[in-house]
This record gives sequence, structure tokens and C-alpha cells, in this order.
Amino acid sequence: MCLEEKLIHPEITLKPMTPEMYHTFFQEYENDMDLYLDKRDFREYNYEKSKVDAYIQRQNDLKRLSFAIMYGNEMVGEIKIYDIVPTQSATLGITMKSKKYKDKGFGTQAEKLAIEYVFCQLNIPVLNADCVLTNTRSQHVLEKVGFRFMYADDQRKHYQITRN
Repeated sequence: MCLEEKLIHPEITLKPMTPEMYHTFFQEYENDMDLYLDKRDFREYNYEKSKVDAYIQRQNDLKRLSFAIMYGNEMVGEIKIYDIVPTQSATLGITMKSKKYKDKGFGTQAEKLAIEYVFCQLNIPVLNADCVLTNTRSQHVLEKVGFRFMYADDQRKHYQITRN
């Protein structure tokens, strides 16, 4: 399933995250109330350098592959590939920087590029993803790019796509 179709947004690219990019991303990040099962748990996000440094360290410790979702020269989100079991499986996660970048096809294009990377570059045949039950936007995108719904638990829906 290496991409041969016409891209929705050919100007969307994935670029490996650097510490500087992480800090820029989180300085501009806005928390999304729609992603909370219990809206009372929602808190505005406030950038703290030490917390971002800890986040970067955790990504490195867990051997996650993190990419900036670039719209031209503008970073609009982050996509991660984690729980990597070489030649077997991995998991995909995506975060858009703010609502400003949602519902424009950027996440859809980024997920297509990440799927291609996992299947064609990493040679991993199974890619998993999940999202909170209330995140219908993410569920729609996952299904649109080819993920199949597998099951739901009390907080999340779980999806999977396999290389054909």
C-alpha cells in the first residue's frame, strides 16, 4: 500500500521532530475540550519548558518515532509511531496543534503518509491506532484512511490497518 494516489494536500509533509520543534509546537498548542470524556477534567494547556523536556525524553526512552506535520513551512501537528515491534506491528498517534488545523484534511494526509512510511520504509505489516470514545473526528479519519474498527473499551476505540 505505498501511496500512488493523488494527495489531498501535496504540501503536507512529515519531518522528524527535533527538540526545538517540540518546544515550538507546545508553545503554540491549544488543548481541545472535545477530547475529554468528562468535560470537567478539561484544563487549558500552559507551556512549561521542563515539562516539554520531560516529554521529549520520554519519547526518546520509549523509542518512539515522532514527526512534525508540516503544511509548507508551518508545523500544524505531531504524528507518532510507537510500540514498534520490528517486522510485526506498530501504533500510530496524532495530535493537531489546535482546532484551527482540524477539518482541513491535514490529519488525513499526514496519516496516509505515516501509513506509507510504516508499511514501505519500516516494513511493518500491521498498524494499530486508538482514540477516545468522544473523538468522532479522529474515528472518521482513521476509517477514511483504511483502518478497521476492532473493539472499544470503556475509554477508547481501537483500530487496525494491515498492508495488502
